[in-house]
Amino acid sequence: MKYSQEDWAVKRDKGLFRFLIFDGILLTGGPFAVVMQIVGYFLFGDQYSSFGQYFSASKTWMTFFFHATLFGLIMGYINWRRNEKSFAESVKGEG
Repeated sequence: MKYSQEDWAVKRDKGLFRFLIFDGILLTGGPFAVVMQIVGYFLFGDQYSSFGQYFSASKTWMTFFFHATLFGLIMGYINWRRNEKSFAESVKGEG
């Protein structure tokens, strides 16, 4: 996600850790994990007798948190680096 220079200045002041948690894991990893669980139901759902049984299984929740955390941290860090580069270029262009 691309931010304006002012918005990014506020976000970067809060730090990388907070950015990875909120923008990475919650805003990027969470939706990705939901989609992966739905896809997982169609690929591996035949092991369970119902949709509810699949989503109440502990394996489903472990893979949900794994997908959300891993994908969120990776994409969060990539977005952090991308925004930092863009911010540095815009500051250099003004000066």
